[in-house]
Amino acid sequence: MTKLILIRTAQTDWQTQGRLAGDTDLKLNEQGSLQALADAKAVTQFDPQAVYCGVEEATHQTATIVADELGLKAKAVDAFREINLGHWEGLTQEDFCERFAKVHRQWRADPLSVEPPEGESISTDAGRLKTGLEKVCKRRNCERIVLVLGRFAFAVGRCRFDDGDYEHFWEYIDGDDHLHTFDLEEASGK
Repeated sequence: MTKLILIRTAQTDWQTQGRLAGDTDLKLNEQGSLQALADAKAVTQFDPQAVYCGVEEATHQTATIVADELGLKAKAVDAFREINLGHWEGLTQEDFCERFAKVHRQWRADPLSVEPPEGESISTDAGRLKTGLEKVCKRRNCERIVLVLGRFAFAVGRCRFDDGDYEHFWEYIDGDDHLHTFDLEEASGK
């Protein structure tokens, strides 16, 4: 059985500004670097054997800090990239809610029902994440794996592989929880 240790990408300036940040390349801010180091220290207790991450800059920076602390190398995989928010990328939550009130309400009520213009749906992100995780688990069966994901991908991962539904999706996006562990019952997830 594979133990999956999910870590949410550490803080960027866009996050502190309340901006929607999908797969945009952003650097960690000072607080983000400290968060990543704290996460690295927290996961040492699990004695992970591999660190994987998405390809966007902040996610890769977070994974590199974690991997360095563990004496491992972070491997960026396109399948683990953050969701593409298309035209919504960079909008503040306030702007998004004001400019697209109806879509915002629908997205909050049912995150699977909305696809950002020129972006991708949460279902698409979940499918890509599942495929990537299946490949990693097949290669690294019965190991403890750290997977660093952007905020949306982190929420998708928790919902898809641990909860089995998307009821708590926004809690995972908006909450302070940025580290979560669970056992995958099989290589393809639950």
